[in-house]
Order: sequence, then C-alpha cells, then structure tokens
Amino acid sequence: MVEKDTMIYRNLGNSGLKVSAIGFGNWLTGHNMEIEEAQFQCFQKSIDAGINFFDTAEIYGSGNAETVFGNILKRGDWDREKLVISTKFIRCGNKVGLSRKRLVQGMRNSLKRLQLDYVDVMFLHRYDQEVPLEETIRAVNHLIEKGKADYWGTSEFTAQEIQECHKICEKYGFIAPVADQCQYNLIVRDKVEVEFVPLYEKYGMGTTIWSPLMGGILSGKYNNLEFPEGSRLADPSLTPMMKKIYEGYFLPENREKTGKMLNGLGAIAAELGCSQSQLALAWCVKNNDVSTAIFGATRPAQVEDNVGAIDLLSRLTPELLARIEELFGTRPTPPINWRNWTPLPARR
Repeated sequence: MVEKDTMIYRNLGNSGLKVSAIGFGNWLTGHNMEIEEAQFQCFQKSIDAGINFFDTAEIYGSGNAETVFGNILKRGDWDREKLVISTKFIRCGNKVGLSRKRLVQGMRNSLKRLQLDYVDVMFLHRYDQEVPLEETIRAVNHLIEKGKADYWGTSEFTAQEIQECHKICEKYGFIAPVADQCQYNLIVRDKVEVEFVPLYEKYGMGTTIWSPLMGGILSGKYNNLEFPEGSRLADPSLTPMMKKIYEGYFLPENREKTGKMLNGLGAIAAELGCSQSQLALAWCVKNNDVSTAIFGATRPAQVEDNVGAIDLLSRLTPELLARIEELFGTRPTPPINWRNWTPLPARR
C-alpha cells in the first residue's frame, strides 16, 4: 500500500494548486446509491494513501453521484481544506448548457447536493456552440469571485476551443482555465500527446485525465477476450454509447490485435511483479503533462491496487517503455503546428 509520504503531487497546470498524481472519481459508480458505504471506504482508503483529488459531475447518475459525494464528505472526519473537489457542468442536447443562468443555477444545485460551500475546481463539460463563449467565461469568473469555486477548467474541449478561452481571458482580464479533463490511456493518446502540446507550451495547461484503464479493458479482466460476470462490460447499466466504444475492441476483426496487446501487457506486468492495472496506470502518470489520472473503484481493494502504480514509476525505464510502445503501436504522429490551426466554426 502506498503511504502518504510517497504519493506524488503536481501543480494543476500553471496554478499553485497541488493535486495527487492519481485521483478518485465516481463517474461509473454515481448512478448506484446502494453502494455509498463501499464508496465511503474507498474514500478513506484513498485519503490514507495521500490522494487529495476527487472528481464528480452534475450529470453522473443524474445528480446521485454528487449526493453520494456529499454524504461521504459530511460523514468523513477529514480536513476539507486539504481536499481538492471538482465537479463538471455539461452541455448536452437541449436540456442543459453553459449560459450564465444555467451555470449559476447549476452551481447552486451542485453545492446543495455536495453539501459544500464551494468546489475547488469547476469544469465546463463540452463546448456549447449555442452560448457566446464570453458569456460562459464571465459567468465562471462571477462564480469564482463569489467564492463558489477556486479554479476552473474545461472538459473534452478541443485545443482550438481552449485557445479561444484563453484569448477571451487575455482580452478581458478574466481568470483563465488551468486544465482540461480528457481521456488518455495506452490506446487513446492523440489529444494529450499531440493536440494539446501547444497548450502546454503557451498556457501551461494541465490535464486531469479520465479512463486511464480504458474502461477496465487494460486492467487484465478481459485478457481472455470475454466479459466476466460482474465486470463493467457485462454491466447492463453501461450506456449504449460507452458499450459500443469498448466492445469495438472485441469484434472479430479486432480480437487478435486486442488479445496481443492485453496479454503482452499482462506478461510485462508479471515480469515486474505488479498488477496489469498498476502498469497501465503508471504508464499514464509517467507522462509529466498528466496532472492527475482519475480512476474509479467499487471496492477498497481496487483503490489499494491502483495507488500501487506510484511505486512503479521509477521502474518504468526507457527500455521497458519502448517494449510497451512496440506492443501497442499506438504512438501518435508528431505534434501539430500551432500556425496550422483553422478558425473555430461560426456559432449558430
């Protein structure tokens, strides 16, 4: 078990906020109010290991995830000032968006569910084409000035959209975003390793990555290319969109390649004497452009296994990393040129 004094902390982007190199999120457990006790134990195990970053969103479980977080935070005997709590406000269809009215109301509702006076980081989850970006950023700054949030970031924005945010902040003197929450793992790499490179260099942007284990695919559970009972891909509550994405790797035309990657990773983990999950997570954290890697867990044992990735970092030598690169063959093309970016499309 990783101890608090061995946990790694990194600045969230160019801010002074320190976050643990791995964080805990309840995206995939937030819909289930019946596992609050198990989630409390996972929280306690995480904090004992030095994890200070905890992530949720208003949309997870239609608000249930924030409610569970709130109940756990109220119940736990922890120093709130040492925790970094983030939540996200989403643009999704015609129901919700990123207008000033919606963000102010959304923050009010989220804080009520979380039973908090403020969150440390508020993320804008997906770009809203139907609301002027200046209005959105003004609303975010208003909430920060009112003490409802300390920092803000984007989630699943493109690099061009984040660049536009910074341009508006520079023009009007607004507080700028410090990080984007994006997917990153051994299979999905382009955004973190290619698209965002200019953002690191120009703005010092950080990343709070999600799905470092690719929805559990890289954990070792699926190395036999089956969906065992109780696994995420066997869960009937998994959204059709996510099920389609993950199951694609197990289609007949992809099974051989997927099997080679997963079993090869498992073999390297066995050589190192670690779990496959630890190796996949450590690979993500090894990238210094990753501020924190968010994992989910339903049992304290999973938390304990995942935090073991920190102790593995020093053993990821260039030679071992090269073996993993050869095995997966997913390294993206060289970074794009900032000057080649095209303007954002006109708003409707």
